[in-house]
Amino acid sequence: MPQSFARVKETFDAWAMYQAVVDADYMHHAEIVATLAAWAQKQTEPLRIIDLGCGNSWLATHAFKNANIASYHGVDVSDASTLAQENIAIWPGRAEVVAGNLADFLRAQPGASATVILASYSIHHFSSEAKVELINECRRVLVPGGTFIWIDAIRRNDESHNAYIARLTGVMQNEWTALTLDGRDKACTHVRESDFPESSSWTLDHVAAAGFKLSRSILARDFFRGWAFTKT
Repeated sequence: MPQSFARVKETFDAWAMYQAVVDADYMHHAEIVATLAAWAQKQTEPLRIIDLGCGNSWLATHAFKNANIASYHGVDVSDASTLAQENIAIWPGRAEVVAGNLADFLRAQPGASATVILASYSIHHFSSEAKVELINECRRVLVPGGTFIWIDAIRRNDESHNAYIARLTGVMQNEWTALTLDGRDKACTHVRESDFPESSSWTLDHVAAAGFKLSRSILARDFFRGWAFTKT
């Protein structure tokens, strides 16, 4: 198989696995969509959204499909931008998705250029120091009063990184049966190699230190948490 076709197949296979996780609701996407949709309906100004780690833009386009969207800019390190085009077609002329490093993308954005920054299951891939830098960049890019929505893998406050990873991968291997055994193995390998979740207290303390105020909880589950923060 030519390398280009092999890469396309790998991308589509990976996102087929991701979609299986979404469809089975293992990471509570249905609750996230419903909560974000209700929040968006209460916003009075058009939303200028930056989506960090957007993947195929499934979450944003489902959560904000009935919202007043002025612009949507998504970035993902994968080639999922190809798959995102069908989803973002609901916002013709107002939406784009690019492949790239989300930290580099964020640093390139003008100050006070977004009203909403969405980071869903993406920031946990960065080190603690890089997370702090990202949080500060989010504040710079948001308008005064803008909203930072952070949904992610989050450890218990008294739990080590290794203990969290062991707990999560145990559940994934035994209960994520919508994935094949090979798919579960690949997903667990990804978590072990690439996930660096912080605790709830770390997250809330560092976001507050950057100049945000907690405005509401988006998700409160054992392995995954989410919050909306307002730039002060």
